[in-house]
Amino acid sequence: MVNKLISGRYSIISTIGTGGMSVVYKAKDEKTGRIVALKILKDEYRKDADFIKRFRHEATAAQSLSHPNIVKLYTVGSDQDTQYITMEYVNGRTLSDIIHTEGPLSETRCVRYAVKILDALSHAHKKGIIHRDIKPDNILIDEDDNVKVADFGIARMAGNKEGSVTTNSNIVVGSVHYVSPEQAQYNEADARSDIYSMGIVLYEMLTGTVPFDGDTPVAIALQHIKTLPSSMRLINKNISKGLDEVVLKALQKKPEMRYQTAANLSKDLKRSLRYPKGGFVNRSAIGAFLFRNGLNSLLIALSVITIVSLIVYGFVNVSDILYGVDVPEVIGLTEENALEQIKSAQLHANTEYKYSYTADEGIVMSQSPQTGRTRQNRSVSITVSLGAEPVELPDTVGMNSSDALKLLSEHGFPTVLAQYTYDAEQKNDIGLDQSPNESMAKPGETITLTINALLQQVPPLTGRTRTAAIETLESRGLTYEFVYAYSTDGTPDTVMLQSPSAGTLVSKGSTVKLYVSLQNPVKYTAVYSTRIPLSMNVNLILRFPSGIEKEIFNRDCEMDEVIYLELESDEEGEHQIDIYYDGKLRFTEEIDFR
Repeated sequence: MVNKLISGRYSIISTIGTGGMSVVYKAKDEKTGRIVALKILKDEYRKDADFIKRFRHEATAAQSLSHPNIVKLYTVGSDQDTQYITMEYVNGRTLSDIIHTEGPLSETRCVRYAVKILDALSHAHKKGIIHRDIKPDNILIDEDDNVKVADFGIARMAGNKEGSVTTNSNIVVGSVHYVSPEQAQYNEADARSDIYSMGIVLYEMLTGTVPFDGDTPVAIALQHIKTLPSSMRLINKNISKGLDEVVLKALQKKPEMRYQTAANLSKDLKRSLRYPKGGFVNRSAIGAFLFRNGLNSLLIALSVITIVSLIVYGFVNVSDILYGVDVPEVIGLTEENALEQIKSAQLHANTEYKYSYTADEGIVMSQSPQTGRTRQNRSVSITVSLGAEPVELPDTVGMNSSDALKLLSEHGFPTVLAQYTYDAEQKNDIGLDQSPNESMAKPGETITLTINALLQQVPPLTGRTRTAAIETLESRGLTYEFVYAYSTDGTPDTVMLQSPSAGTLVSKGSTVKLYVSLQNPVKYTAVYSTRIPLSMNVNLILRFPSGIEKEIFNRDCEMDEVIYLELESDEEGEHQIDIYYDGKLRFTEEIDFR
């Protein structure tokens, strides 16, 4: 297929990858000059009229999606018996490739990727489009670490034809590791099915492995239906409890027990970074126990608690377990966050403050009770760190700078901020002031020293490059501040003006302000107008020669309304405007910028 021309327009450059139903190629659109991804159906599907009809219908529906984290579908077409779609070309890797080459990803990186994926899903779900095949192979990460979700609206159509778990199954073999329980049971998928699949993707990003695996697709599908996933913390104990709780909720077997929207899952993922100890996931204590251990375990546990309670004459109160509230775990949180969680749990806080060399100031070091159930409005005692206990702070005024730095470091104050001034009556390099200068201070606190320095001349910098000016100033112990401005005649990235001027006497550490030239931008202009045939929503997307896309108009218009736009571009030549009516691409026009 390489070098073949499709529909007289798309010239195939190379193969990107092969899936169960299609092959994806890198191609050049000879009409626009841009690079696209060209997905062509495999030979075994080209003669199936019903399959092709669904392929074109669902791909056309997916064209209505316009979101920065969704791979844009450009056209749906055919060339004799070759069925294809053209899409935005993403220069990067799949999330699957990243996981397999780099192993488990950091929590921050996982959440950042997941939030972008969920933004894309939320956009699609609002338009009634369910992905049905969320998996790392369908998530692309470009060279700038931007996230793009591919293959919207195609998964359902693909399920009935390519290798499946059983005859006429809706489960695609390549996706069985990520399929939801309802899809595994041939039930209708909805937005919550995508959320379950996203839970599997999160599990794999964080641990490097999927929660369910087996020798056959059927065996894996049955685990989705019957088997509870193991806590990720059993695989990697460093995964936070908060993030583990979020993922396990997304992986609930029943859709009504999962997050109901992509936005809700995204919100809790962000909270997991703020509250790694967890406790914020909205799930009742008994529901959580059921989720982790099942109904039989709950009944056994309640029986044991009841017997023990009788033996110790009510030391354990079953009513607290059934009708009380959870005591949140707040150790490691800031005092503010801890008080917020305790208040949210309908409890009161008793706060004690102590010095600590191991806990940062303002962090909760201990609590009582630590966890469990208790009645509403009872107290939780917390101990908050005051930081390290103050130690002796030496007075370095009158000492030379090197001796002062050494003495401060020996007393536990290695971080010193030096400020320079000039006093003709004092010796050079002598400390004139110290802040703070009390007898005691906390170890590690930043100490500011004011040091006497001889005056020196500001060097001439006008006409030098910004890099050369920095090197010159740093070599003389001077700091700098940049102000950027456009210049019609100056060389870009060079110093046009300086303040103070060359030759001015200043002390060491003084700041020199440099005015640096920028390339004066050239703007190309064009005028675009069109008449709207009916009352409808109109969305105009401007596509630049470089491949960049920008929305230039989006609002509801009246019948026969004329849209008139004066446009600017940094790029010269032919641009394209995609015209969408009520979310559907109707036609494309070319416009010339001069």
